Amino acid sequence: MRQRLFSAAATGVLALAAGAASADGLSYSYLEPRWAETELEDDTFDIDGDGFVFNGSLEFSETVHLFVGYERLEFDDNVDVSTRLIGGGLAVPLSPRADLVFRGGFVDAEFETPFFSDDDEGTFLSAGARVLVTPEIELYGDFRSINLDDAGDEESTTIGLEFYASDSFSVGPSVTWVDDVTTYTLGGRIYF
Repeated sequence: MRQRLFSAAATGVLALAAGAASADGLSYSYLEPRWAETELEDDTFDIDGDGFVFNGSLEFSETVHLFVGYERLEFDDNVDVSTRLIGGGLAVPLSPRADLVFRGGFVDAEFETPFFSDDDEGTFLSAGARVLVTPEIELYGDFRSINLDDAGDEESTTIGLEFYASDSFSVGPSVTWVDDVTTYTLGGRIYF
């Protein structure tokens, strides 16, 4: 519940910030490599991991895009988690510099240890916003709900920032919260 309220508040702030600057618009055709650091904490354990995230998006029109994602995280004690996403997205323009973004698609997850491995698949839906607060700074966030066949449902909230070095390249951090897991990333987008 707390994540849903936080996500709704963040989306509202992003939408209100749209009036702060002007720009040529947001692109949904990009490649996005990122380095990730993850902390998994609860009352019984504290595990750290790192890895990479690779996302790609291809814009078919001003509002419709296809995207893919791959995440590979390696945790302490030889525990590896990988996730693959594929889906479609709808960008609803609020202004030339702000969009509401809705996505849905399929997810495949794999969990590996030295003793066993497990695969799971399912679907996901997300809602968020992207806002150019200045021509060089983008603020984005989303709320994602994943429904895996075996593991069940989980929700995540992501907030990020991109600094545009040029029209074709940006770099920035993000943070994602999922229950007891926090993931920090640093990477960039190459626009085409």
